[in-house]
Amino acid sequence: MNGLQLLDRLRETENKMMHLHRAIDKVSGEPDFKESVSVLTVVVRDYQQQLDKMKEALGNMEISFNQNSHSESQQQRQ
Repeated sequence: MNGLQLLDRLRETENKMMHLHRAIDKVSGEPDFKESVSVLTVVVRDYQQQLDKMKEALGNMEISFNQNSHSESQQQRQ
């Protein structure tokens, strides 16, 4: 997976999380939906973990890209 694909998945996941947060906010005050709120909270936690992993992977790609650029600029100077 390249950086652009990872960024697209990151945006998609963040968008899903936003919708889940809205749903949780709407039903959290309803006693009939107590179980649903618990399930949605677990799902949001899972998405947050996925987001963190994707952000870490994207950060690692940037670091490796910067290292490659630095190596290339050193080779060009020689």
